[in-house]
Amino acid sequence: MGYDEKGEAIIVPQTYDNATKIVADQWRTAMVAVAGSATLGKMSFMDYFASTAMPTLSDHDQQGKALEGVVQAMAALRAEYWLDVPVERWPVTQLLVATSSPGVPSPMLWEATFQGKEPKVEVITNRVYFGGTFNRVFPLLYGYEMYLMSAIAAELKIGEEDFLKVLGRKLNVMKAIEQINPQVMPIQDAMDLAYFLATVQIQMERFLPGETACGGPIDVMVLKTSPVTEVLWHPGKQLHHPGSQ
Repeated sequence: MGYDEKGEAIIVPQTYDNATKIVADQWRTAMVAVAGSATLGKMSFMDYFASTAMPTLSDHDQQGKALEGVVQAMAALRAEYWLDVPVERWPVTQLLVATSSPGVPSPMLWEATFQGKEPKVEVITNRVYFGGTFNRVFPLLYGYEMYLMSAIAAELKIGEEDFLKVLGRKLNVMKAIEQINPQVMPIQDAMDLAYFLATVQIQMERFLPGETACGGPIDVMVLKTSPVTEVLWHPGKQLHHPGSQ
């Protein structure tokens, strides 16, 4: 970020293919994937979360409040960094957080959205949940493309909201997302699925015109909660000598 001759902020997005935007917390009992702007000023969302000891609470509401405390602390740093910039120009950040709890066999999933000054934390209940840019892989699981369906609804003079409600209902033909049962899917297959979907998004952006939003080697992280809690880390990129291949 810089300033022009009138003192107004100049914000230029910066991307790095070597950025690792998925990390575990200090205790390795929780993990986060970051989409959008990753900066909190002098540190990133990833570094902040990696140095945080996320509480592990069996009560869902208490776990949510603990996460909200971490999110509010990050929001304070974010607000301090963008203090001189109008709020409507602050970049958006999305965190997808998985937390573990004693006696609970599966992770709790959350979405934290930083847009404006006040962040929002919500529970994720979807079987498969996309974050960041996913317009090229959404049709693979749901069977339709949002912008195309909106255009069809307008052409047929059907209310867009009513049209999307029909698409969201269970029909006689099952969508791919309705045929996937992630609760019993082996970890390797779940990793393969995540890698496949990320690769499709990257390659479609590569072949189609316009600026790409996704790219670089894909990192894979798994929060395993049964029989014991552990983080499985399979990086797609690692530090190496700049002169080596």
